[in-house]
Amino acid sequence: MEIEREKVSWLKTKKFWIGVAGVAIVLSIFYTIGYSGAKAVIDDEKVTYDELVSKISDKENELKDAEANLKKKEEEINSKISDLDKQYSEKKAEFDEALTAVENKKQLEADIKSLESTKSGQETTVSNLTADIKAKRDELAKIEKVIKEKNEAPVNLSAGHFIVGDDVPLGRYKAVPAGRGSNFVVYDSTGSLIVNTILGSDNGVPEYVFSAEFEYEIQTEAPVKLIPVE
Repeated sequence: MEIEREKVSWLKTKKFWIGVAGVAIVLSIFYTIGYSGAKAVIDDEKVTYDELVSKISDKENELKDAEANLKKKEEEINSKISDLDKQYSEKKAEFDEALTAVENKKQLEADIKSLESTKSGQETTVSNLTADIKAKRDELAKIEKVIKEKNEAPVNLSAGHFIVGDDVPLGRYKAVPAGRGSNFVVYDSTGSLIVNTILGSDNGVPEYVFSAEFEYEIQTEAPVKLIPVE
């Protein structure tokens, strides 16, 4: 674009000097001939005044043609400059749009990276919470499996036979030995055997849970403690 402007400046300068040269030629010719009947010498040829006027007219026509050509060139150059300005504006708009797209892309990539980092942290948190929940549920399941003792005073039985409803309240009990332990037997109201185990010995169990219904008979060969449970 800068080169085209320099061409325009050069053509304008050329036009100026062509005009100056034309005027100088005309003045020189008139100075030489002096009057209409005089002879003049141009390019080693003798010419009359009329011939001289004709030559001047031809030169003026050539000058006009040169000016017309110069004007045409100026218009062409201005048109090219206008086209270049238009192309520059279009390319600049495309460049600005592309630059904006690049900046947006960088911002989106940064946002995605941040979100992925947040997601990873959240996934770790969720994983930890899931593990904690599972651990709590397992613990709860264990607790639920363990029979809870009631906040009631245990029933202490010596060795002997006892009737539920008379000697022992109805309910659910955990039987544990009060000493070294011995045989522990329970019959229902029809005399059927419900429990037959050994408490507290090397061959027995440390505790036994059972339900004591109405008129059940409890038989123990050593002191035993019945702890109410739910």
